[in-house]
Parts: sequence; C-alpha cells; structure tokens
Amino acid sequence: TLRIIILKLLIIYMESGGSIAAVSSLLSGQCSSIGGHLYEYHFIGENMTWKEAQDYCRKNHTDLATVANQTDMQRLQHHPKFQAGAWIGLQDNTTAWRWSQPGVKFNESKWSPGQPNNEGNQENCVWMKDDTWDDTSCTEKHKFICYDGENLWRIESVLP
Repeated sequence: TLRIIILKLLIIYMESGGSIAAVSSLLSGQCSSIGGHLYEYHFIGENMTWKEAQDYCRKNHTDLATVANQTDMQRLQHHPKFQAGAWIGLQDNTTAWRWSQPGVKFNESKWSPGQPNNEGNQENCVWMKDDTWDDTSCTEKHKFICYDGENLWRIESVLP
C-alpha cells in the first residue's frame, strides 16, 4: 500500500510539471484509514441539508465522512478548515444509526451529553461540533465533510 501511495505521489509530481507545491498540498490534506482503506477528507464551506450534502459528496467525491474512531475525529476537528461544526455521514433510519457509506458498521460514537435525544422525533442526522456529535433535523443546513475513498487520482481535481 505504501508503494502505491508513493507511486501516485510521484505521478502527481510529474503531471504537475514537477511542482512540489502540488505534492505538498496533497500531503497537507486530511487523510485517514478506515478498515485499511485510505480516505481523504474534504471540508465543504457551503451550508446544505444532510441529503443535499450527501448528494453533493456522492457526485463530487465518494460520500459524507465516516468517522471510524477517535483519531479520525481529532484529525478532523483540528484541521484549520473545521469551524463551527459539520455534517458527517451518520443517520438514523428509525431502527439504528448507520453510516451513509454502505457496508461500514457503526461501532464508535462521541455523543454530546444527553445525545442522541431525537427531540420532537425529528432528529435523524448527525453533525459534529466541538469534540462531540449531536443529532439534529436533517433539514437544517450546515457545512459538511466529504471523503474520497481509495482513489488518490481524484485528489488531483482539488489541487491548485
């Protein structure tokens, strides 16, 4: 896996005309590994509903962010583009919390005290704020986090 990453970085370097800035931009991105799969997170500064955010992420990246563990959460929260909170790919389908990304099990959580509370029986989507998660109405509008999964080639589209 490391050889593949190095090879892809080398190709990006060569295709960018030998630009160290292009490789540096890639390396300064927020990358993480979920179940051995490499992901890069993208912070989207436009406010959208959870469904609009999911559609945007699926069209332009892979999906809304899956936060697999506390390390991923801390990486996202300490990124300079993370501000007042953001949608993540977690929703309640009336029986259980599930990640938007198919096939990923919901194992770890970092709920705010008293959450999830499904206030008014209307809070089925999750956004991350500060260092915790909060369930809220899916029709609220928030910034959001997408990820690209196992496809470093697509990272080129976000390089300057």
